Amino acid sequence: MKKILITLFATLLITTTLAGCGNTESSDLNKALGTKAITVTPTKVTREKAASDRKVILKVQVKVKNNSKKSMGIGSGNFQLKDDNGKAYDIYGMKSDNLGQEVMPGESIKGNIYFEIPADLEKGWMNYSVYLDQEPAAEWLLVFPK
Repeated sequence: MKKILITLFATLLITTTLAGCGNTESSDLNKALGTKAITVTPTKVTREKAASDRKVILKVQVKVKNNSKKSMGIGSGNFQLKDDNGKAYDIYGMKSDNLGQEVMPGESIKGNIYFEIPADLEKGWMNYSVYLDQEPAAEWLLVFPK
């Protein structure tokens, strides 16, 4: 019985140690954040080829829910992407399916936000501001696929 307990404890210890060696950075993907009036949930992150080999287009699919009693507009311009050093990356506005529409009260919509980023960037902080030049109402850590 003592040997079984020691073996079980050793297995548990090794499993816990090995699990801790994995990626310690967790993504905020599928985390709903925002304000009382509007909730944004990033649901998927993908990379697309850009004109330059040193850059890629990052596509962030989001779900937006209007929790208020009046219609609200939202667009890609409400979002910003920064790296760990605080460098901001521009919205890539050359896609026809960029997020930009009015959301009716109680309704949810899905849309895409595009950023042009360096090809070697692995993660970033995407934030949402209700109005331009305002403090962000929500922020997500997103880990980018390879």
